[in-house]
Amino acid sequence: MDRIIIEDLQVYAHHGVAQEEKRMGQMFFVSLRIGMDLEKAAANDTIDSTLNYADLCDDVQRVMQSAKYDLIETAAMRIIEYLFQAYVVIQEIHIILKKPWAPMGHHLQYAAVDLERKRGDRNVW
Repeated sequence: MDRIIIEDLQVYAHHGVAQEEKRMGQMFFVSLRIGMDLEKAAANDTIDSTLNYADLCDDVQRVMQSAKYDLIETAAMRIIEYLFQAYVVIQEIHIILKKPWAPMGHHLQYAAVDLERKRGDRNVW
């Protein structure tokens, strides 16, 4: 499967269990591996045969900022759902959603969730 990769897109959003996280917000990092057929794009060399990476990033940012979730698991699943609905050419999505400043009382690089779904999976809402 061919893939488009977006690595560590920075999005400021308001997710977390603590009310301060929802009030103040924080930076999140979103990485995507989008599985789709890129043969036509490579042959035609036109943007119409693939996804526009800037539009994809705008969509992810919009989903991340459209609501305030307790869990990054929910935010990641909402991104998956939106992308499958918006782009019928996408066959697989692998997302890693990192929360580098999670208030956990421990020094760590980040907390994250890692979800992978294929179009048609039963557990995609």
